[in-house]
Amino acid sequence: MKSFRNIRSWTEYRTILAEEFGITLTQEPAESCRLVRGHRIRIDEWSPSGPANGTVMLVHGGGGNGRILAPLAEPIAELGWRVIAPDLPGYGLSEPAPGFKGEYGEWPAVLAEIADAEPGPLVMMGLSMGGLTAFLAAQTSGKVSGVIATTLLDLSDRDIFIRAGRWKWLGRLSLFGMTAAPWLFDQIVMPLSLATPLAAMSGNRRLQAYFRKDPLIGAGWKPARFFRTVHNHRVESWALHCPLLLVHPGKDTWTPTELSLSVFEKINATKRFVELSNGSHLPAETPAYRELIAEVTNFLNEIRRSSSPLEVDQDQA
Repeated sequence: MKSFRNIRSWTEYRTILAEEFGITLTQEPAESCRLVRGHRIRIDEWSPSGPANGTVMLVHGGGGNGRILAPLAEPIAELGWRVIAPDLPGYGLSEPAPGFKGEYGEWPAVLAEIADAEPGPLVMMGLSMGGLTAFLAAQTSGKVSGVIATTLLDLSDRDIFIRAGRWKWLGRLSLFGMTAAPWLFDQIVMPLSLATPLAAMSGNRRLQAYFRKDPLIGAGWKPARFFRTVHNHRVESWALHCPLLLVHPGKDTWTPTELSLSVFEKINATKRFVELSNGSHLPAETPAYRELIAEVTNFLNEIRRSSSPLEVDQDQA
């Protein structure tokens, strides 16, 4: 199994977070590999010091991998929750199933299958495109007790798809190619940094450069088919059986708050929206980071209180 241990991608990321944001990551997550729908999915795991209250599954977006979410994982594990973060097919160090061509629909399907095998209560937390992916997976899995999202992007919406691309003209050109010649469009492979504005992941120049140049992120080549299937993936229902928390960064220049709110307002669920005081697409800045962790803490405490003691005890047995 491929591992993040001692590779430059991980050590450089930790160094930047510590030196630029004061976020010191002290844990080395355990890594495992799980066969899910034919994919060899690499999964990070952070364990609490005592019995777990439940599991939080972190969901990365279209510009990351599970390890990128480590700044969220450690504080959640300190709250007494077990945390897992998979690399979804085509991203990170997971090995896609033979013949996999980059179908986005595999992402929520893989997450739902992982969730179904986990002890409860289980909460999904998605960053960036992972927010709506977590929502879709929660609709499929009956094990999910709550969903947290930093953004909710419905990329099947033409205008949102265009705005989410690196350049608006590229978004429009991509939509034309998807419609006029999808068979040809699917053959295109490009660096992720060309398709998406990874510099907007953060307002910090050092972190911007990391996202653009890292071989597992911006310098990684991705099939255009992935983005076509993202756009073509329609949400069939906006109903959600569990609570939803949207905690949107207040200074997100990539996906402004109004884009997420347009989706949030459609969702039929017990829900809460909070806009952070500041924070880029990856909200590592102060005070956004502290506010995010505080909101997540409150939400997880509510999930913990609403879960029956019998359910928690049986799952931990």
